[in-house]
Amino acid sequence: MNSQALLPKDKFDLDVVNRLSSAAPEQVSGVAPSLLEWIADMNWPVASEIIQVLPGFYKVLLPSIESILSNPDNDIIWRCNIISKLLTQFPQESLLPLLPVIQKYAGFIPQNEDEEDLKNVALDFVTWYQSLTD
Repeated sequence: MNSQALLPKDKFDLDVVNRLSSAAPEQVSGVAPSLLEWIADMNWPVASEIIQVLPGFYKVLLPSIESILSNPDNDIIWRCNIISKLLTQFPQESLLPLLPVIQKYAGFIPQNEDEEDLKNVALDFVTWYQSLTD
């Protein structure tokens, strides 16, 4: 299967979920950044479906996720969705490399409402993660 076939054609392309479910990690790796863009807006029908399949590919998604979270130019809501809706489905041990950037968000002083949301999501994530290790 062509890796590009793993990307939705539009926000209503729910058939992509079946293609993703049977994809190999190497195929997902080739389109990981583009695939993660589809969870930037959780109001899109395809977003809530894709986010259920993505955790199965956590190993190949982690480098892209780290890059997305580390780039302050990326959409704040997108980063919130990744932290609150995707990462909470990943195995605990896989999250360790992402903790520093999430903890940084938890400790920063927000300048606007979106940044306040990011801070709250990060605080919730850190609390959740710590509860797993206690």
